[in-house]
Amino acid sequence: MIFTLEALQAKYGDSLILHWGPKKAPNFLLIDGGPKGVYQDALSTRLGQLQGKFGNKDDGKLDLEMVMVSHIDEDHIFGILSMFADLEKLKDSGKDLPYNIKTLWFNSFDETADNLPSELKSVLSSFDPSKLKKVPKPSGITGAVLSSVGQGRDLRASATRLGVVPNSPFKGLVMTAGTGAAPVVKLQGGLSLTILAPSKARLQKLGEDWEKDVKNNPDREVLAKFADNTVPNLSSIAVLAKTNEGTMLLTGDGRGDDILAGLDAAKLLQAGKLHVDIFKFPHHGSSRNMTQEFLENVTADQYVFSADGSFDNPDAETIEMLCKARGGDAYTVYITNEKLRNNKKPGVAGDVEAKVKKVFADNPSTKRKVVYRTSTALSVLAEIGKDKVTY
Repeated sequence: MIFTLEALQAKYGDSLILHWGPKKAPNFLLIDGGPKGVYQDALSTRLGQLQGKFGNKDDGKLDLEMVMVSHIDEDHIFGILSMFADLEKLKDSGKDLPYNIKTLWFNSFDETADNLPSELKSVLSSFDPSKLKKVPKPSGITGAVLSSVGQGRDLRASATRLGVVPNSPFKGLVMTAGTGAAPVVKLQGGLSLTILAPSKARLQKLGEDWEKDVKNNPDREVLAKFADNTVPNLSSIAVLAKTNEGTMLLTGDGRGDDILAGLDAAKLLQAGKLHVDIFKFPHHGSSRNMTQEFLENVTADQYVFSADGSFDNPDAETIEMLCKARGGDAYTVYITNEKLRNNKKPGVAGDVEAKVKKVFADNPSTKRKVVYRTSTALSVLAEIGKDKVTY
């Protein structure tokens, strides 16, 4: 049996494929599609390979048990938007679609607004990122997130036109109530997903805090602030994926404290601790999302970073936290890139390998390993199951 997390070359973003079940007939779940270019450069090619080998016998389509967009950031959603746009073109031209997408998990901006206080909902419902008039056109991270709000609406509309079922079996947002049993969704082939974040209480608290700002700042500057700091937190989906082969903690760009709260609410912690087989680091290894205490309490045999050195991710501080939290334990670190693309200056922020080597040298261990995606490969594989992905 297979249980594998495949992390594609997604530049500075995320694009992950879960494989589980029998090696000759595995199941697949796609999480995120990376930023611009990733769908064309890696994801489309990989899905084509899987379709060629595992397309179902009736119509040749690749069955995707789920496509999940963890949240609306451009470096997660853009590739999925490109994928759905291609599918729409095929449908409009009367051609067969290559994939059978059983559901799309995606907490769109509009759906998030539906769970916020009424006054805030009214403000957000009229928000158009292209019509920010009272402040200069936003740039950098703020501009990217504001742009992603529009992309999220485009994806929602595209999914509707394609007839893809949204957020099944949920009605509305994929989220936890924050009290009582955590939602657990079971998929074909024995995969279960326990929803850890976002929580309804977290959504409401962030909404209430921002509503106060709206009342005091009627212009749109506060909207830019909101998008930069809290939209990903409002919508990011984190899950614990489990089969008989093991467990994976998949975090999107969630914050460590939110993830830990979700694990606690789901009663998955024993004496405040949890060990999983694979832990995908949130936010490409940014130190803003992680603490050493979290890594001491939530441990794994395999850690996955999806990053290429852009924005200094993964942060040296995060890697050092991991080293100090695990000490002399045996574990493997998987990283999707050794260096920032086209970065010819070794040792600068984009040189991931040099950064990792320095932190490892300062925190020596004989049991720790690091594996990078090779330059000719589409992805790097972290594997749990008895069988390995060789296709």
